[in-house]
Amino acid sequence: MEIFSARSFWLPVMAVTLVAALFGAILARRGRELRRMLAEQAALERELAVLVAENETLRAERDALLSSPEAAERLAREDYGFTAPGEQVTEFEADVARAAKPAPEELRVSRWQKTLMWPGLPRALPASAFVITAVVFALLNIASGVREHRAR
Repeated sequence: MEIFSARSFWLPVMAVTLVAALFGAILARRGRELRRMLAEQAALERELAVLVAENETLRAERDALLSSPEAAERLAREDYGFTAPGEQVTEFEADVARAAKPAPEELRVSRWQKTLMWPGLPRALPASAFVITAVVFALLNIASGVREHRAR
């Protein structure tokens, strides 16, 4: 085995770096798409939970109205303002406490998905591929020179 020339050393290093840069750009775009889709999924899951809770409340209210005349009377009085003959209605304004806005949920993602969503990925992938390839080829060059020197 002969010692690598400068051309045979840098050509593979640059080729691997360019391939890694292309791969990094593709992964970064996929990571952005993944982040957008996960955020959309979380929003849809929150909306679904709200709708399921509302559905359960309405179903319970319907069942109560169908089974109890007292519940129907209460609904007529509270929601529609009906009164029995001879009754007087006095309304009070209630202090409505503003509900605190819930903290945004942390997206549940795997370690691989976090890596794909890392904004520095397009720069880090080709840089690390360049360094690793350069080190490997330098070590191979040194090993080849040592073997050739021992053979003399």
